Amino acid sequence: MSINQTCKQCQKEFSVDNEELALLDKLSPTVGGQKLDIPVPTHCFSCRAKRRLGWRNERSLYNRKCDKSGKEIVSVYPPDSEYKVFEQKEWWGDGWDAKDYGQDFDFTKSFFEQFAELNKKVPKCALLNKNPDNSDYLNRAEDNKDSYMSFDLGWNEKIFYSRTIYNCNNLIDCTFCRDHCSFSYECLNCNSVVSSSYCIDSSKLSECHFCFNLHGCQNCIFCANLHNKQYCIENKQYSKEEFEQKLKEYDFGSYQKIQEYKTRFANIVKSCVHKYASNLKCENCSGDYLENCKNIKISFGVKNSENGRYMFDSERGKDTMDDCFSGGEGAELNYEVLGAGWPYNTKFNNSSWHCSNVIYINFCQHCKDCFGCSNMKRAQYCILNKQYSKEEYEKLIPKIVEHMKKTGEWGEFFPLQMSEFSYNESVANEYFPQSKEEVLQNGWKWKDKVDNLVPSSGYVIADNINEITNEILEKVLVCEVTKRPYKIQSRELAFYIEQNIPIPHKHPDQRHHERLSLRNALKLHHRQCMCEESDHDHSGRCPVEFETTYAPDRPEKVYCENCYQKTVI
Repeated sequence: MSINQTCKQCQKEFSVDNEELALLDKLSPTVGGQKLDIPVPTHCFSCRAKRRLGWRNERSLYNRKCDKSGKEIVSVYPPDSEYKVFEQKEWWGDGWDAKDYGQDFDFTKSFFEQFAELNKKVPKCALLNKNPDNSDYLNRAEDNKDSYMSFDLGWNEKIFYSRTIYNCNNLIDCTFCRDHCSFSYECLNCNSVVSSSYCIDSSKLSECHFCFNLHGCQNCIFCANLHNKQYCIENKQYSKEEFEQKLKEYDFGSYQKIQEYKTRFANIVKSCVHKYASNLKCENCSGDYLENCKNIKISFGVKNSENGRYMFDSERGKDTMDDCFSGGEGAELNYEVLGAGWPYNTKFNNSSWHCSNVIYINFCQHCKDCFGCSNMKRAQYCILNKQYSKEEYEKLIPKIVEHMKKTGEWGEFFPLQMSEFSYNESVANEYFPQSKEEVLQNGWKWKDKVDNLVPSSGYVIADNINEITNEILEKVLVCEVTKRPYKIQSRELAFYIEQNIPIPHKHPDQRHHERLSLRNALKLHHRQCMCEESDHDHSGRCPVEFETTYAPDRPEKVYCENCYQKTVI
């Protein structure tokens, strides 16, 4: 049995089954002994995710002044932002108190209206960049050294123009790479990859280029679906001497040649066999890039989690629904959360860490038993940043929820119209890209990019990295796709020269978007295995069906787990 719904945002039909209803019941909070039932969602999964992601700006950084000290800082809030912004040390310090901005709840107004008023008054933290060492231009980052313009990363050194990088060094233009990747370029979804470039969905590689789904391989080029191989080109085995001779035929330092190689590689990826999902050690799960999970449904990029739905890029969650970029030890009983660290029993939680038993909070730290609070630290029993006693708090919350039910707000995440960021500044535009016209039509915000760099007139980038001199460091280049200006940094140039990588002809943001586009969309399709081996039934085709991110109209050959293992490994 399931409940059929029409999404309020996109008007598409979606259903809520019994398992989801049971999870919603389990997630419903209790305050003062009174259970506050979470209603059935009114938006589909994609629109709920889009609404949350619109509150997270990762990579749009600005130079501005701290509103407390006057110091020049780097921030996710532009200089013309309507919000008061404090440098990180000032925000985390004891020189101010978010309770000073507290306000009474007004039952003649909607909750979101009152929250918006509060949120505009309370100072914001400039960005999240903990313990940077010569790495000011990072966000959602911790313990990084000599890194630049990279986001969602930790415990790295010399990372440039990359996202979601952990325990790595010397990477440029990489995304979703972990576990000691080093001296590599343009790698996506890779672990323990060394001295490699243009590799996707691979692990434990060394000196491999243009490779897809390789594991434990060395010295391979244009290969797919290989395990523990060495000296291979287009999956053909060569001797060491033959390989080294063939290698001389390639010019990886030429930009024009790299474009040809990328087309060649794309054709290899399309024509090879693909497993229906890149899941590992999972039980009763549906989604993609899941690892060590149990009972995780319709989720993507999730690790070490149990009993959850509609999650992506999260870890260690249990009994969780609608969760993005969250997790940590004890992450349990969370609903509609974004970028939450170590959350327990939190509902409608945006970017709050070490919080428990909280509802409708925005960037709160080490708080518990709070409702409708913004940018609070170490608080308890607060509503709209105003302090209450335990008894007052537990008496007032059910009344507020009843009021929100009447206004149609209870059970909904913070509206995208209220976001602190424009849609195209946020992660929402990366996962669910929309045009300016579409964004404005929906009543959301859009911020036109303003680049202060003036392109160098008449300068032409030399094709081969061997022809590049330090002169390029003084030039302003122009993206061949978006026409946005960009520069090459000295440490970046040294990497290109050392690794024989041609100068990129596209803006870092465009390169990032193109890498993300290589990942399948966050949507599942019901399909049948495409394997047609003779050992199947009379039809000659494997009867196994599955949920996959590969849409039916895509060209790839998509196999079930068993057929894939027999064919590839």
